Amino acid sequence: MDVLQTDRMRAGLEEARQQHVTALVSAAERAAARQLRAAEAALELARCRNAKLSERLTQICAEGQAWIRVAKSHEAVAAGLQATLDQLLQSPCAAVAATGADGDGDAEDARSCCFETPAGDDAAASKASAAACRACGEGESCVLLLPCRHLCLCSACDAAVDTCPLCATTKNASLHVLLS
Repeated sequence: MDVLQTDRMRAGLEEARQQHVTALVSAAERAAARQLRAAEAALELARCRNAKLSERLTQICAEGQAWIRVAKSHEAVAAGLQATLDQLLQSPCAAVAATGADGDGDAEDARSCCFETPAGDDAAASKASAAACRACGEGESCVLLLPCRHLCLCSACDAAVDTCPLCATTKNASLHVLLS
């Protein structure tokens, strides 16, 4: 009888140990599953954030390239304007002759820009009227209008005028020119 009790006791202990191991494995599996779900959620959040940042980086790079193109375009326009201004300041009479020769009737516009000495008895009066503001007629023309490039306004009229008084082109911008 002793052996039978020992066998029963051993079987009972073995069954209790097996239940205990099963419970431990089950609890470990549940904890691992929770950690795995949390890690997957964090990974998905990181992927989403990475995709948004990648999209934003692409957008910022495109904007940067667009601004670089705009800056280069503005540099080219500025260089062209500087070259034209240098050319006009070096040979104002040649510029007037070339402008008037094409038959557009822009000789007066060029004259107002270049302030060349007109032929005739009233040279000083003509020069003063050519240098006068085309809006008010009183101030000295010192504002270059863009895009038409007419030098025809004084500083006081610059803010009030939206179109060129010579060609009626809408003014995009203006530059104050220092004349000596």
